[in-house]
Formats: sequence, C-alpha cells, structure tokens
Amino acid sequence: MKVTQQSRRRVRLQNAIFVILFVGIIGLLAWLTHGYKYEADWTAGARNTLSEASRTLLGRVQGPLRIIAFVPDEQDLHQRIKERIRQYQRYKPDVTLEFVNPDLDPQRARELGVTRTGQIVIQLGERSEHLDDMTEQSVANAIQRLSRAGERIVAFLEGHGERDPKDATNQGMQQLGEVLGRAGFDLQPLSLIRSPQIPSNIRFLVIAAPSSDLLPGEVAVIRDYVKSGGNLLWLQEPGPLHGLEPLARDLGIHFLDGTIVDANADLRMVLGIEHPAVVPVIDFRAHPVTRDLSSQVVFPIARGIQVVGGGESGWTVEPMLVTLSRTWSETGSLQGDVQFEPEKGDVLGPLNIGVSLRRPEETPQEKKADTETAAPAREQRIAVIGDSDFLANSFVGVGSNLDLGNNLFNWLAEDDQLISIRPKSAPDTELELSNTAAIVIGAGFLVVLPVGLIAAGLTIWLRRRKR
Repeated sequence: MKVTQQSRRRVRLQNAIFVILFVGIIGLLAWLTHGYKYEADWTAGARNTLSEASRTLLGRVQGPLRIIAFVPDEQDLHQRIKERIRQYQRYKPDVTLEFVNPDLDPQRARELGVTRTGQIVIQLGERSEHLDDMTEQSVANAIQRLSRAGERIVAFLEGHGERDPKDATNQGMQQLGEVLGRAGFDLQPLSLIRSPQIPSNIRFLVIAAPSSDLLPGEVAVIRDYVKSGGNLLWLQEPGPLHGLEPLARDLGIHFLDGTIVDANADLRMVLGIEHPAVVPVIDFRAHPVTRDLSSQVVFPIARGIQVVGGGESGWTVEPMLVTLSRTWSETGSLQGDVQFEPEKGDVLGPLNIGVSLRRPEETPQEKKADTETAAPAREQRIAVIGDSDFLANSFVGVGSNLDLGNNLFNWLAEDDQLISIRPKSAPDTELELSNTAAIVIGAGFLVVLPVGLIAAGLTIWLRRRKR
C-alpha cells in the first residue's frame, strides 16, 4: 500500500480517536466504581461471606449497630478485627467499629462493664452485649438478643435482707444490675407485703439469699407462682432456709449442712485463692447456662445441693455446677486446719453447687381431661444455686462469674433460642505427602530443576559460539 499524506492523517486520526475512547472508557469505569460495588468470594465454602442466617438477621435490625473492641493498640490485631467487621458492613452500612485500649482508658471499660482485655461490646440503641470472641455465631446471637422487642422484667424479692441489684456496696449486686440493664433487663424490687401477688408480666422471680424469715403467706404465694409455671432463680447461702423449706420439698432438692471447702491446694495456689471455702468450678456440664464459659467460676462460702426427688412430678433435674472430687461439705469450723470428718456429718464431693429444673408447662387443653393433648406452649425453668456471693460486687468480676450471671438471666428469661451457624472451613487446605514423595519433590526443585536450567543455558551458549 502506498503511504500518502492523506493516509498518514487517517492513521493519526484513528490513533487519536482510539486514545480518546480508551481514556473515556477508563474514566467511565472509574466513575462507576464510586456508585456501584461488586464483590465476589471465590474461597471454598465462601469463608469470607456471612451466612444466610446472619444476612437475614442484619436485614431485620432497626437502627445502627455499634461495635467497640477493647483490645491493645496492635496494628495487626486491629486489621483482623476490621476485616471481620467489614463482612457485616457489607450488608448493613451503619455498622460502626471503635477501638478502645482498656489499659489507657479504664474508665470507659468500667462504664460498659468490660472486665478483661479482648472483650467486644455490641450496642444497639441503649442495649449492649459482651462477647469474648468474634465468631459469626457469637455475633449473630448477640445481635439477635439485642434486637428482640418486648419487656424483660425481672422481679427481685425484697424485705428479708436479700441482695439488692442497686446496692453499690461489696455485698450488693449493682455491677450485675448495670450489665443486665444494658442488655435490656428491667430489674424491679418486689415486696409481697405491699403487693401480695407476683406480677404476671415478669420473666422470672429472683430470691437472692434472704437473711430473715419469710412469712408463711409469702412462701405460699411463691409456691403458687412456681406451681402455675413461673420461672425462678433461687440463690441460697449456707445456714437456715428462712421458711423456704416447703419450696425445696416442692422442687425435690435438699441443701446440705455446712460450707463447701476445697482441698486442692495446688489448684488454689495457681488461681490465687487462699481460703479453702472459696471454691472454683472449672469443669462445666453440657448445659446452656455453662456452655460458653471460658474460665473458672469462683464461689465463696457456698453450700451443696442434693437431688432427693419426691417433689412435684415432671421435673427434669440437671446439675449445672459441680465441684472437683477433693471437696466436701464442712459442718465444723472453717478456722485452722480443716479436715474431712465424715463422723461429724461432712459429705465428700463432688458436690452440686448449682442445679437446673425444667418441665413442660401444661396448656389449657392439657388440663382438661375431655380434650385432645396439645404440645406444651413453653418450658418452665428454675435454677437453684447454693451461693449468692459469686454475683456480688466483690466477686462478680472474678473469672467467668459475670458471664455465668448473664447466661443464667438469659436462660431463665427464655432468651436462649440461638442461631446455629456451622463454622466454614476450606477443604484440602493441607497436603499430606509420604516420605518418598517429599524426597522426590524436594530433589526435583533443589537439584534436578537448577541443574537442568544450567545445562540448557550451557547448551545454548555453546551452539552460539560455534556459529
């Protein structure tokens, strides 16, 4: 083809048009990236994408979610948490993340009820939940509890020296009350003298270690409440039951005399426990209340509980909190060298410190003999613990005591219907080789391949020299 001045101009024009179109397309793509976003997760099992259950839950949450991580100022740790939270921000843009160093800002940690470094606080409105890990299931269940509507009123029996959730002294439960209040619980006092009936709108009743006798009429009201299907948390210290013996008989339980002591001196030394009557529980049973506890629970001055039966029928009794084998119920003095003396009434462990009772509540159809049997509408739940000090201000921050208190309240309020999310894992992330295969691969990359490349280079160089 003959090159002319006109053909040159055409080529230049075509090149100019191509450059303009190319730059325009690049600019258009850059503009589109600001208004539109597309992401794809090509990992096996979509490990970097939230499950359908989490996405559906986020879609139902009204209002912004605030996540506060109480972690040290470590860049790598912050980056890992940011990447985790970014999965939630992808489906709910008003999820915010804040980092707080609890060592530099202890006041902020105290205000939000944070007891140890590494905890995560999730806030929705005025409610908050504490987490010890960032697994998808833990976060989803916390968001689910926060987003539940409706009153969560809990009545604390008063008038007999019980522990007060608003008392800021060492013997009070103010710290627990503040944490539960942020989680959406409304803790209200209940005097059966002023109002001789238990309100029907409460989630459950708390009897927190009375120190004086209840009137027979008050005990009758509590027994009727339990018989009618009410949930109950009973915290009982060593000593007299102060008129609650009929309630114990109804439940088929018996409180042992004396105080539980622990002879595991080495374990107490490791945990920093000096007094033998401060008993740690480190082995947890498969129960919803103890399922997620990450460290020991400490019970100061506790008593054992025996399941004797003979109470009202239909109860399923499960031990929740059980001491180690080298413990016993000491009926003598706790001063000096404490020894196990069965002849004086001491009972050898393991001992139950906490038990749960469950039974299906009868529906009106079940109560009528001439109607068909219907499925139970709900499950009645009772928790009995032979100690109340573990939730007092002086001990609630020790180990997993606060977590146990949270779990107890959620379980008794029937807020334990949690989301089950299977952990995502990648298949074949590890390559298992025999010794022979490993030697062959190693020799191939370390010897055969380098020697082959050198030989090929020398061959090419020699051929060129002969030309």
